[in-house]
Amino acid sequence: MHEAAEQYAFGKDATAVFSRQYELEFNSDDKRKKDGADVFTFFKPVLILTSKARELLKSIAPESFLDIHVRSPNPDHLGVVVDAKLVGAFNRELSEFDEYPNGLVVYKLVLNRLVVQGYDVFRVDENPLSIYVSDRFLEAAEGVDLKGLDFKEVRAL
Repeated sequence: MHEAAEQYAFGKDATAVFSRQYELEFNSDDKRKKDGADVFTFFKPVLILTSKARELLKSIAPESFLDIHVRSPNPDHLGVVVDAKLVGAFNRELSEFDEYPNGLVVYKLVLNRLVVQGYDVFRVDENPLSIYVSDRFLEAAEGVDLKGLDFKEVRAL
């Protein structure tokens, strides 16, 4: 799934993540560990969610994601891909990054406020593996005690 997610993220194959059903295995190194998270981000921009997380995403940003087919040992797991990718959201003047032939390495990201306004869950064209959320989504996720997410503040000017 990781390869298909990358192909999708970088626009190499828009159908890659939708072309098959993915079989998931959790904690293959230690079966005694529980999968206590509501959101698994290892395959970004593909997310593995519990129904609790999907309902929140559906209520806050229904236009930002598409469902994909996954089979998991946990019957409550669902797969989605964050489909909303904004062009022009990356502020090149204020961000810190290095540019290489295959893309950017971003050290400090600043977003263009006018471009991201109104979006609650999205990706940016220049950094397509990262997923960005609004304050509204952050507050809602904290309100339902969503587990498995780490948030890092990003400025929007």
